[in-house]
Formats: sequence, structure tokens, C-alpha cells
Amino acid sequence: MATLEERVNQFNKNLALMNLRVKKLNAEFDDEKLNVPPDTQKVYIDKNSYYQILQDNLVRVFQNYTLKIANKDNEDDVFVNIDVTFLLDFQTGGQIDDEVFEIFSQSTVLIDSWPYFREIVQNTLLRMGLAPIIIPPIQFTPPPPPPNK
Repeated sequence: MATLEERVNQFNKNLALMNLRVKKLNAEFDDEKLNVPPDTQKVYIDKNSYYQILQDNLVRVFQNYTLKIANKDNEDDVFVNIDVTFLLDFQTGGQIDDEVFEIFSQSTVLIDSWPYFREIVQNTLLRMGLAPIIIPPIQFTPPPPPPNK
């Protein structure tokens, strides 16, 4: 059986993002909490993903991001909530399994979807009449490089 490194390399061979679109978007704010001082607020971001095999060498990834602006001392005291799920369709060079997806979802999927998440948050906040916030570039730990032979 091929090693994880070999499976990842085969999967990434001829990898192409074929489609990226919004599947779900939900945004809301509590208008009674709009005058809360900024120094009492904190931005919380959660992310998760899963995949679906559409056919050989075609994988759909569901990438979900949830952004909350909440009380910095109580994450459940939410002022603003934005929940978005993106569909990303990828052409791949090989089969996917849970181990390969773990690496793929923490690297390529985030690199491809994070800018769209940042943009949708900014636009949504502005359309809600709220001040935009700064969302930093994605922070991730790419897989270690293969050992030199």
C-alpha cells in the first residue's frame, strides 16, 4: 500500500479548482447590543469541512466558517453572527480518503476559500450597516516537506 505522502502527491497531481460558490449564508446582529464598547468585544472564528466524492478524480468540499463578534469575557453573548458554507469542486489526480483530506483541508482548501470568507464578512457587515473588521490572512501549518533522499 502507498504511504500517506505518496497518496497526497498522487491526489495533488493535476489538482484544479473547478468551482467555488456559496451554498449557505446566514447573518444576523442584535440591534440592542450595537453600542457595546469595542474594547469589550472579541472576534471568534470557527471552521470545519467535509468532502463528497462526486466521481473518480472529482471531489466536492463543503467548507464552513462561522464568525461571531461577542463579549470577550463570554463567547455566548453574541452581538453579530455570520455563518457561511462554500462548495469547492476539485479535479484531482488520485483518490481521496480521510487522511488525505485532513492534509488537503488544512492547506489547499483554506488557501482557496479564506479570501472569499474575508470578503463576504466585510460586505455583509457593510450591508448590515455595521463597521467592517479586520480579518487577518489565514494561519495554517502546512504539512512538513518530504525528507531529502
